[in-house]
Amino acid sequence: MNALRGPDGKSLKPQLEMIRGSDAVPSIAKPAPGYVLRQVSLEDRHSYDQTFATAFDDSSPFGDLMKHMLPDGFFVVEHMPTGTVVAASTAAIYEKSQHPDGHSLQWVVAHSDHRGTGAGQATIAAATQVLADLAPRYSYLSTDDFRIPAISIYLKLGWKPLLFEEGQIDRWKRVFGILDMTFSENDWPRTPA
Repeated sequence: MNALRGPDGKSLKPQLEMIRGSDAVPSIAKPAPGYVLRQVSLEDRHSYDQTFATAFDDSSPFGDLMKHMLPDGFFVVEHMPTGTVVAASTAAIYEKSQHPDGHSLQWVVAHSDHRGTGAGQATIAAATQVLADLAPRYSYLSTDDFRIPAISIYLKLGWKPLLFEEGQIDRWKRVFGILDMTFSENDWPRTPA
């Protein structure tokens, strides 16, 4: 989740961040019939790379995610009729100065032809559950302002905007406005737990 370019290729400000503790993860519906949530396998690399290319201009992080994932933390949804990986999310360890423990949700991706099937949501919920179970104090994610469908899912799963710098407040207000939700900066943390 390191992309700092918008859909138009223009450079963006630093990404928004969200955190969550180990509280219970709300249940999420399974993906639509014909789709199955499962752990990744090495044989998924080509299919994952193709799906990744529909959502990001960056190089596929598959190999890096395999190295940094938490045990049983790399989830994919397979479209059964084609055997294609159409969504993925990873619970992993990526240390940052602000998040030295490094427990994080990484590279949420859904194939553009399979949106609306619950595939992405299922992988996010599964990876979030791994983080809730294994993170010692909290976990984090980084995202771009324009990834509104993903942010909506994160909020439903208990992720909280992290208002770690003043400019984040106005950006989150815009995101909440697009989601038709009320934003109150006093409701959200300013520092990691």
